[in-house]
Parts: sequence; C-alpha cells; structure tokens
Amino acid sequence: MMGAARDREALWPSVTAYVLTLGFALVLYSAPSSVGGLPDLTPSWPLIVLFIWSVRRPWFVSPPVILLVGLLQDLISGGVLGVWALAYLAAFALARPRSEEGSADFGPLVVRFAILCAIAYALSWGAGSAAIGAWAGVAPLITEAIMTILVFPVLGWLFARRKDRSAMFNSGRGG
Repeated sequence: MMGAARDREALWPSVTAYVLTLGFALVLYSAPSSVGGLPDLTPSWPLIVLFIWSVRRPWFVSPPVILLVGLLQDLISGGVLGVWALAYLAAFALARPRSEEGSADFGPLVVRFAILCAIAYALSWGAGSAAIGAWAGVAPLITEAIMTILVFPVLGWLFARRKDRSAMFNSGRGG
C-alpha cells in the first residue's frame, strides 16, 4: 500500500514537468528567430519534447496528446490546420521509440529521432502541398528539420543526465 502512494506522489512532478515543458516548447516555437532576412532557424521544439517524453514516460505521449500538440503547432505557425497533427501522428506511429529502447544507448535514440523527424517533415510537406493544391516550398522545412535534428542530441543528453541523477538520488529510498 505504501508503494502505491509513493508512486502516485512521484507521478505528479513528472506530469507537471511534462505539461510545463510542452507549453514552453510551444512558446519557444512561436518566438521569432529570423534575423535580417536570414532563414528562420527555429527547431521543432514540440517534436523534440514529445520524443524525449516518449522515451522517459511513454504513456504520457498518447495519440490525443500528439494530435493536440500538432494542432497547436499548426495554429502557432499559421499553416494549414491539421498538417503538423497528421505528420506527428504518422511519424510517431511509424518511428516511436519502443518500450525496450527507453534505457537503450543514446546513439540509437538519436538515430531513431532523426528518422522520426525526417518522416514528420516529409509528411508535413506532402500534406501541406496537398492542402494548398501546389508544391510547398521545401527549403524552409529542410532547414527546420536539420536544426531540429542537430539540437536534439544536446537536449536529449541533458535530459538523460537529469534522469541518471534522479535515479541515483531515488535509489536510496526504502521499499
């Protein structure tokens, strides 16, 4: 009985962190990052956060959450409603980390993220092109995908270090 209460107490900080990091990722994504005519170099913060949480707590990243985050990203970006939602749902269905990969080496997770990112961006380009009835510009999406893939290892490594520290500190608890 004591273990169930402790598990419930340990869940709320994770839920709070999950909601805050997703909200912060969406705010960061909406911030302008283009300077003086240079291309926009904003990575897809929401995709990075969803992937990291799908490794840490897979049950947090359910299809309705992925759909909601994709729709919010569509609203923020001013794009066609549903494009990112569809792209994220399909990408996570095809390349989501499996439960046995949660404790896998970091390298394979980076490769898995790059695959998921490539699928999401290819699908968003295809869905966006279909929605507007013409070929969408591919250069901005490629730039954003590359930035997203390059930023992920840094954030993933920081999150993995945090996870290792908390596992070390939590290992001293009884029960």
